Amino acid sequence: MADVAKGFAPTLSDETARDTINARRAGKPRKLLAGDLGKIEVGNEWDVSFVDNACNGLRDLIETLAADGAKVDNFNFDRVACSLLHRELRLPPKLAASDGFWRWMAVEKAGDVIEKRMRNPAKGLHAARANYGIGSRDISQNRLAILWLRADMLYEEVSADNPYHLAERFLHTDFFESGILRPRYGWCRNLARTLVRFQYPDKNSKRVRLHSTDRRGIRELYKKLRHLHSVYAFEFMTEPELWDVLEKNSRDLLQAKS
Repeated sequence: MADVAKGFAPTLSDETARDTINARRAGKPRKLLAGDLGKIEVGNEWDVSFVDNACNGLRDLIETLAADGAKVDNFNFDRVACSLLHRELRLPPKLAASDGFWRWMAVEKAGDVIEKRMRNPAKGLHAARANYGIGSRDISQNRLAILWLRADMLYEEVSADNPYHLAERFLHTDFFESGILRPRYGWCRNLARTLVRFQYPDKNSKRVRLHSTDRRGIRELYKKLRHLHSVYAFEFMTEPELWDVLEKNSRDLLQAKS
């Protein structure tokens, strides 16, 4: 891989990322050269070796979960991978918000992990290019960034035992992405943490409060929250106040079967 000077992190443009993925999928080995990369200044406290450590950890995890050719257990992979990425990457804010950095990391450092997590071998389909951050400047489309954001948004510093205990619950992918990450209200950390506690009351199981897939369940609550955000300043509400909002607006919704 092309070297990047100390104090800087590599970035990759959407066009170069797309060309690289297309070439590799066509069986043409394409190495990224120095001229292919951009760079972002991050200071001397961050080092690109953090990326290697994180990606090696992801590979070890996925090999453990998919031993003997078994299908990857996505629930367990995501819940462990999110905190692993957050701990190992140690990202400064400017780098965490860089779509180019996440695109470089996905294409050059963790493409094998993304394919194992997202591909559909039964249908002969590769992981969608959006999982590499291709086709969007929104980092919440990038599979690695999604995992990192899960740990970052649900991080609870007051929990001395494990500040990642909410991120490491058995959250359904759609719950985090559709219910927390992509709606604008989801960037309110108090609401994100409260919604996890509300929907996933048992930290050791996949049991949920509201139905996960029926449109009369948790999906209807997402819609209600979007409307309520125009009149409620979620960002300034305490978790008990937010819990009260969730309870009042879910009384008429379809409960999950225990």
